[in-house]
Amino acid sequence: MESIDLLKAKINLQTTIIKFTSSIEELQKKHPERHDLINSMLESLEDVAEFQSVFMQLEEEFILECKTNLRLQMQISEQKHEIDKLNILVENLKKGL
Repeated sequence: MESIDLLKAKINLQTTIIKFTSSIEELQKKHPERHDLINSMLESLEDVAEFQSVFMQLEEEFILECKTNLRLQMQISEQKHEIDKLNILVENLKKGL
């Protein structure tokens, strides 16, 4: 997953929360008697806020996994380089016998 995709998703999620909030405020102002609709939208807003919280946690875990992956890739590269050096040493030793 690209960083730009994560950023877009975060922006879209925050925009959705802002839209919900704005719509709820407008309903409370213009149609305060519509408790059924207002309550339903408040519940949905809570759900979206929970999604946002989970998304943020997953993003943090994703970043940590990317860092771990990079560190392990570097270790693998270092080990491969060491193996190549040892193979050259072995070949030179074989030639010397």
